[in-house]
Amino acid sequence: MAQYTGLDPKQWAIKLSKNDNSANTDTRRLDSILEHVDSSQVFQFLQQLQEKGKSLGDHFKARFNCVKARQVLFQYSSYRVKPGDYVVNINLVKGPVVNLFYTALDVAYGTEDDYLAAFVSYTYAITIVQFGDIGVAIMYARNSLDLYDQLSYDISPNMYQFLAETLFSVGEYNDCIIYAKKALTAWQRSSQAVKFQAITCLNTVGLGYQRQQKYDSALLFYSHSLKMAETENVPVWTGIVSGNMAQIYYVQQRYDTAYPLFIKDYSISRDSGFYDNAGNSLQWASRTSLALGKQQRALAEVRESFRLLKLLPDVKYLRNAYFTAMQLFRAMSNYDSAFYYSNLYRTLNDSLERVKAFNSLSITRAKLSDMASQYTNQKLNGQKRTALTVKNIIFTFIVLLTFFTFLIVTRARKKANLRKDQAEREQLLRELEVTSARNQLNMVTINMFEKNDLIEKLEEQLKENEATAEYQAIISDITRLTILTETDWSEFKSIFETIYPGFFIKLTNKFPEITSAEQRMAALTRLRLSSRQMASMLGISVDSVHKSRQRLRQRLKVGAETSLSEMVAAL
Repeated sequence: MAQYTGLDPKQWAIKLSKNDNSANTDTRRLDSILEHVDSSQVFQFLQQLQEKGKSLGDHFKARFNCVKARQVLFQYSSYRVKPGDYVVNINLVKGPVVNLFYTALDVAYGTEDDYLAAFVSYTYAITIVQFGDIGVAIMYARNSLDLYDQLSYDISPNMYQFLAETLFSVGEYNDCIIYAKKALTAWQRSSQAVKFQAITCLNTVGLGYQRQQKYDSALLFYSHSLKMAETENVPVWTGIVSGNMAQIYYVQQRYDTAYPLFIKDYSISRDSGFYDNAGNSLQWASRTSLALGKQQRALAEVRESFRLLKLLPDVKYLRNAYFTAMQLFRAMSNYDSAFYYSNLYRTLNDSLERVKAFNSLSITRAKLSDMASQYTNQKLNGQKRTALTVKNIIFTFIVLLTFFTFLIVTRARKKANLRKDQAEREQLLRELEVTSARNQLNMVTINMFEKNDLIEKLEEQLKENEATAEYQAIISDITRLTILTETDWSEFKSIFETIYPGFFIKLTNKFPEITSAEQRMAALTRLRLSSRQMASMLGISVDSVHKSRQRLRQRLKVGAETSLSEMVAAL
């Protein structure tokens, strides 16, 4: 690391205090320089810089906080850790970093300098994403690009590409495609070398279309990306794009076409040291081998996939491998192993889905927080301008009357708009809660069906053995597991009430003598499940379901000419 003797705190304080966009470029340059300065010297320089700039105004304060926050994080990043050193958890510095940026954002908005606000917002986005706060990063990156766009600023293609890839990670595929295409256009206009970046942009667009199941569009962009990777001799991306195309061929049941592409991706990624991607490609190859009826080959491939994912873990790829192992062992009638990997898959998948839902919700929360911050700063700036105006105008009765009338009307409008915004925010949060509840309800139902399916097969396997007392006890335990327990019912009922509030209250008020079993049947009928699905969830026969539905029909006094489902839905 270099010494910082060439850095003059006074000169840099002046540069960071300028009221123009060039100072933002200087701030980025200073941040880059400090990353190559000896760590023992960085904060000594920053302390001197803060002292020189403490009276230079808000522009300096906002930019200084950005630099300091970035350097606080950088000291704890992997770039600073030497072999044998103890790696510090970067979350230990998250609080100081976030506080520095919050101050920088408030100050930037207070200056009413859109260039400064855009700069601070994007710097915060690329920093906070390193702590895993993807939703917050997306909100501030998008806010930055919107401000730059309004200013007709020549936005860097890297900024578009960062936002596109971050949006993809939380499932915002439509917006991901939009920003990836903007990045591609920006790279084509740029004077920089664009080949490698264009390959990644084309691949990102393809991924967005693939997740939307628009396979023709996805294959078109993948083909362009693959051709460019081959022309520019970039083996890693040749493998990655080939593997992405193979996933589409797998979905289209073109297994003979998909398999060699998966193996190509696996081989290149493994040889290049990208063991996580190699492991994911190999579990896809295993899934394809299973579809081709080659179970032993599939078994060897999925085991090697697990080994590679231990070398370079990735939870999303590990989830895929768990799913493949579950399907493989189920096909091999090894239900113990299938049940084991099914539990691992469901646990990890539920965790990842909760993270995705949290990030989507955090985007909304961050947006609401930013709106409140902007409103506060606009109000403060309005008060400053009012005080300055009062000092420089003649205090006549007419002017004062006009001024205060205008102020009252403006405040009334702001309060009305604020109430409207609050109502819209509450409605948005309610819609997010309902959407999350629907997903949870679907997950509970699907998990119950999968669990019952595996348990039924285990029971059949056990019954083929000698009916000893031990086996009879196991069969008895398994049978009890198929029934929707009180705990399951409580969880199910809680989620159900979120989607259909007041359903059970209305039902019991209208039909006070209705039983608990009839309430369950009414809820399952409201979900329009088939008789077989109801039987699976309740642990009874299909015939018993028909009888229960008939008793519910009698309880609700529904005639034969009336649909029971429609009657329940009308509640």
